[in-house]
Amino acid sequence: MYHNQSKQKGNLLIMSVVVMVVVGYLSLNLLKVETSNHDTVSKEVLGTQAWSLAHSGAEWGLVRLFPLNQSGADDSICNGSVHTPDMELDNSGCRTKPQVKCDMTSVNYKGNAIRYFQIISTASCGIGINEVTRVQEVWAKEIN
Repeated sequence: MYHNQSKQKGNLLIMSVVVMVVVGYLSLNLLKVETSNHDTVSKEVLGTQAWSLAHSGAEWGLVRLFPLNQSGADDSICNGSVHTPDMELDNSGCRTKPQVKCDMTSVNYKGNAIRYFQIISTASCGIGINEVTRVQEVWAKEIN
C-alpha cells in the first residue's frame, strides 16, 4: 500500500482544532467546579458568622432574663415581642442584628409554679442567593 502525502496535508489542522475544542471544554468545566467551590466556602463562612451572631443574641437574652445580683428571673423580656440587641456588627458579613424572642411557660408541680423560658435567636448574614440564616434556641428554668 502506498500513502499519498498530498491527501494527508490538512490532517494536522483538523487534529489541532479538535484538541483545542477538547481543552477549551475541559477548562470551562474546571472553571465551573472552581466557582462552585468558591460559593460553598463563602456560604460556610457566612453560616459560621450567622451562627456566632445568633449565639450572641441567645446569650444576650439569657443575661437580660437572669441579671447579675438579682434572684429569680426578670421576665420583662418575655412579652411575646421580638427584641433587637444593641451590638456592633463591624467587619462582618452580617447586615442586621439578631432577632431575639422569649416565651415563658408555667407548670404546676406539687403545688409549686415552675417557670420555663424559651429564648429563640435568629441571625442572617450575606445577601441575595448567598444569604444564610441560623437559629439558636435556649431553654432555661427558674430556680427559686
